[in-house]
Amino acid sequence: MNIVVENTVCLNTGDAAILLAIRHILKAVVGDEPRFLVFDSQPEVAAKLYPKKDYPDLEFHKLLSETMFRYSYGSGLKHRLKPHYNRLVLQVLQRFGTESFISRILFGESARRSLEIYRNADLVVTTGGTYLVENYNLERRLNQFRVDAILGKDPVFFTQSLGPFNKSYNRQELGPIFDRSPLILLRDERSRNHILDMVKEPGKCHVVADAVFALADTDRIGKRLASAQPPAETGRVAISVRHWNYVNDGEGGMRRYLDSVREIATILVRDHGKEVTFVSTCQGVPEYAHDDSKTARAIVAELDPEIAKHVSVDASFHTPDQLMALVKGFDFVVATRMHMMIMSLCVGTPVLPIAYEFKTKEVAKRVGVADLLLDIDTVTPREAAEKLGRFAANLDQYRRTSLQAVLEEHASAMSATGLLKPLVPGASADVARDVGKGGGKHPARLGKDQHQDEGKPVVEA
Repeated sequence: MNIVVENTVCLNTGDAAILLAIRHILKAVVGDEPRFLVFDSQPEVAAKLYPKKDYPDLEFHKLLSETMFRYSYGSGLKHRLKPHYNRLVLQVLQRFGTESFISRILFGESARRSLEIYRNADLVVTTGGTYLVENYNLERRLNQFRVDAILGKDPVFFTQSLGPFNKSYNRQELGPIFDRSPLILLRDERSRNHILDMVKEPGKCHVVADAVFALADTDRIGKRLASAQPPAETGRVAISVRHWNYVNDGEGGMRRYLDSVREIATILVRDHGKEVTFVSTCQGVPEYAHDDSKTARAIVAELDPEIAKHVSVDASFHTPDQLMALVKGFDFVVATRMHMMIMSLCVGTPVLPIAYEFKTKEVAKRVGVADLLLDIDTVTPREAAEKLGRFAANLDQYRRTSLQAVLEEHASAMSATGLLKPLVPGASADVARDVGKGGGKHPARLGKDQHQDEGKPVVEA
């Protein structure tokens, strides 16, 4: 069985964990061994990070939205012509397919091969995550969905945090895409509410736990919950940080956040005798735009020298499996990256969360640590110290509460198998045929001003 997973950014270990969780869930649905055709922003690098010898069922390809289309980053004539070129690409694909003379001129061999992969796919999935929010330019995502619709392969939306959609253009373009999708999985009720007025069949929108909870080590967690004694302390704590362009008060807000994390590291060493390691999900890949170790080093650089002796920065790349193995060795994790939080919980390591988007706040509620949540927009060193104190003083209580919730989140994430079964393999073909009769019309609307904001760079979560 051929399964396309699109819109991945596997240089981000959190996004890669979502992919591996989707793979895990779909393998539970499909009887035979499926083949996953992964359409990624940087497939050559992803293929090196996740090689065939370790991941034989994963095959990486360049996103069609980045292979077939051109995006404007300037104001010259060349850039002004790119939206017209993109409309031409969609019109040619819709009218002539991939084998006509003009198609061969417009679409290179790689694009035509990828289009054929889509045509032969039994199921198309758009990966889970937080990429359909208006902090980011959505045009590349919309172009991908337009191509999907023209090919009659409307995707299943895996567990998303999305919206709200306040821009009329985004609502106009995404509404038909959501309508044609056979299944939309949301990570929280808030996200579901963001699209309820944009879909004609709200019954296909289901709130389930983040897909990565499907990777939870339930045996390890069960043993920890069954034990009357807390696990022996290792004397080590991990901290995950990130730079965030959208923090309240701009540079002043980032300074407040960095000072708060620095206070946490200082207290851990000075008052609790811990060895602190900064490690995160976005690091160690030069080709990726984000490197959390840079933010970590900026924090460590201003620590008191006596504290800094006990603080290190692990700047290496780690796959999801490697990262989860690593965090088993920590007493707890202070996590800004949400999937650093989830992967830690998946191996039984409790987490003190710092939220930069609502998605982390929702997870914190579900795992019983909402009262400890630190918000990047408002956190201060004083608040960070107070909540760290409460967390450390009641660590076993919070551990038990969180880990019991993780078992429930695991069951919720795996419940997607029941929702997916009707679509694999028979129903997906019927959906594709129905869409193909007229499905390309709405997402590929080619009016004069239909390619909004193409000049803005895409930013990944």
